[in-house]
Amino acid sequence: MIGAGPAWGSTHGNGDFDMQRQQQRDPVHVVWFKRDLRIEDHRPLARAAAMGRALPLFVVEPDLWREPDMSARQWAFVIECLEELRASLAALGQPLVVRVGAVPDVLEELDAAVGIAALHSHMETGNARTYRRDIAVADWCRQRAIPWHEERQGGVLRRLASRNGWAGRWDRFMAEPITTPPGALAATSGLEPRTIPGSAELRLAPDACPGRQRGGRGEGLACLTGFLDRRGEPYR
Repeated sequence: MIGAGPAWGSTHGNGDFDMQRQQQRDPVHVVWFKRDLRIEDHRPLARAAAMGRALPLFVVEPDLWREPDMSARQWAFVIECLEELRASLAALGQPLVVRVGAVPDVLEELDAAVGIAALHSHMETGNARTYRRDIAVADWCRQRAIPWHEERQGGVLRRLASRNGWAGRWDRFMAEPITTPPGALAATSGLEPRTIPGSAELRLAPDACPGRQRGGRGEGLACLTGFLDRRGEPYR
């Protein structure tokens, strides 16, 4: 499977930015959470923690949530995932930092406040809006000589010129061991985690959905276990 996505990476940027970054003390490794709201089997988080001070970040993008394939019920699910993720990260020593706005603007704010050594995330397969967003983030990183380390987490591998060999790469990737969470995270002082906005703050239309699936890794595991142990018995 060939994933559509921009070709990005780290390049040398403006010399003034390089000098300012060298003057920063202990810049952070930002872990950008998107659709991977967990600490288990999360290579960007583990890699960032191994390289330095990891700062977990989730950016609420109002423009993205105004897309026709987004809804208040989906955001309610995400809120539950974020609350569980924030608790898991806080137990490691650094709670999830939540910001609202365009991702490049948020990164600019964090770089000015604490300095960014590198950006870490999973590759994402989303809609056209997230595709354009990722191009903008790649441009922002390139202009400031900030490396962006992306890890794959599924069958899609971006920037493939050909489908040949895809199945073998997928088999090898799925056979790799699960990544264990870091034992602890060093806290970043001076940054407020901030609250997670509700649907009304994002101006999402009311979208009641009684009995919907709840968000969070714990809820997901319970749903899977219930299927494997009980509901799946008559499944053909």
